[in-house]
Amino acid sequence: MTTPGCNALCLAALALTLAARPALAVSVSPPQQVGTISSASLSETSGVIGSRSLPGILWVHNDSGDSARFFAVNAAGALQGQFALSGATATDWEDIAIAPKPGGGNYLYLGDIGDNDANRSQISVYRTDEPLTSAGGTIAAGSYQQAHLQYPDGARNAESLLVDPLSGDLVIITKTPSGQIFTAGSAAFDTAGITQLTAAGSLSAALNKPSATDISPDGLHILVRDRSTTAYLFERAPNQTVAQALHGVAIPVTLAAEEQGEAIGWAADGHGFYTASEWNGHGPQPLYYYSFSVPEPTAWQLATCGLLTWAAGKFVARDRSPRRRGI
Repeated sequence: MTTPGCNALCLAALALTLAARPALAVSVSPPQQVGTISSASLSETSGVIGSRSLPGILWVHNDSGDSARFFAVNAAGALQGQFALSGATATDWEDIAIAPKPGGGNYLYLGDIGDNDANRSQISVYRTDEPLTSAGGTIAAGSYQQAHLQYPDGARNAESLLVDPLSGDLVIITKTPSGQIFTAGSAAFDTAGITQLTAAGSLSAALNKPSATDISPDGLHILVRDRSTTAYLFERAPNQTVAQALHGVAIPVTLAAEEQGEAIGWAADGHGFYTASEWNGHGPQPLYYYSFSVPEPTAWQLATCGLLTWAAGKFVARDRSPRRRGI
């Protein structure tokens, strides 16, 4: 019998075992209302993400019609402060993301990617250091970066942005049932020019109109939702890109019924996620939390891991024999 600390072959074998049984590898609880977003400043909540620096704080923002700003709310949805990006524009901010900053700390990413009429010649993503206070303030023009992005074959509407915490790559999913995937590297923030997005296929499962996405802090679990009660969870295997994971098995997740579900974002500890809605003329909206867990490998899975490792070891040893290598 091997243990969870087995070698790389064992881990790969276990990953294959779990990938073959994705619906049994995760658990998502029913929605729990933990608060209400009631500030009139947040009547069009379009993005939510758990702060990595401030326990109990969520970062949120509005979509089109607001200025270039985002907000801090507590885990009950109460407004704590607002942060304005001086000199930035907000044509149609649609999603927010967070990822580690090289050298320590985290970046927040604000996606000005909405384009209902599909007529924007370029879209933008803003990147700024995650604030270390929830009290609000102004972020000077020199303290944030803007990535100017362009689709390779014409404008599209999108509301879903995530940033891979393992690579720093940007991932945008279009607001179409096929959910087309486009990517750009972090180097897009290092140039004043336009970076062309790279097409990376489509979601393996159809959503009516994808309205938000997010990836867990460890980079292994990806959520994509639409405005209804439908979301999908995609599990990322070792050495996969985010796009490759989004081509894989889609595990259905049922969300709470919301007026206009626009936001989904992981908690900082990766043990759950939040959803939120625009008011859509119906007044303050609930903030929901969903617990998430990945069960420990069973004895059967560990035994399978050991058997696969033994077989792989035999194959490698056989392949390395002098006769096999033609020596």
